[in-house]
Amino acid sequence: MRGEIVSLLVLAGGAGLAAGCGGGGTSPPPPPPPSSTVTMARASPSGDGQAGPSGTALPNPLRVVITQSGLPLAARGVFWAITPAGGAVNPASGPTGSDGIAQTTVTLPGFATTSTITATAAGVTGSPVSFTAISTGASLQVTVAVVNNAFQPSTFELKQGGTVSFVWGTGSVQHTVTPVAPNTIPVSPGDPATHDAPFDFPTVFPATGTFDFFCRTHGTATSGMHGRITVVP
Repeated sequence: MRGEIVSLLVLAGGAGLAAGCGGGGTSPPPPPPPSSTVTMARASPSGDGQAGPSGTALPNPLRVVITQSGLPLAARGVFWAITPAGGAVNPASGPTGSDGIAQTTVTLPGFATTSTITATAAGVTGSPVSFTAISTGASLQVTVAVVNNAFQPSTFELKQGGTVSFVWGTGSVQHTVTPVAPNTIPVSPGDPATHDAPFDFPTVFPATGTFDFFCRTHGTATSGMHGRITVVP
């Protein structure tokens, strides 16, 4: 009888070991952590769609917010730019704050136009973010950048008696400023001869009217590198 009890205990112990060794297996690995997505968007309020007199600063800054997995991300660099030439952003770059927000103040170009302002952050989903701003009214002084394949700005208003300065951008080559008949201005010196940078010349517009112009090398009166100046009283 005692031998039977001992045998049963031995068998039970062996069964327990077998169950412990063969039935458990290894635990499954823990699930991966959630993805950490860095995203940029307009903040609220964003400052988008403002308008103001040409040459003035907009009353409200433009603002973007950068988040990581939905939470504000600080110290992420944001770079700002404005087109057409003539406007300005301040600062042109800077980090996000503890709230994940970066902002800049826009000074509008000195002529009537619609500007595009972009905020860019490297490696961030949603970058770049774009804004628009409208400058109203004509100016007495406008600078037109003559760059390869474009006048910047190409279309704007000027006050009667005002001056437009055409300035060749760095690296710009073989450009003219040629008036569309019957107008005789604006015209680059020596037209149809072309000019390379560095080069610039001014033109005064004493009378009201519409003055179309183009580059002989890179455009025509109605296509490519061309523009229009509307002179108002």
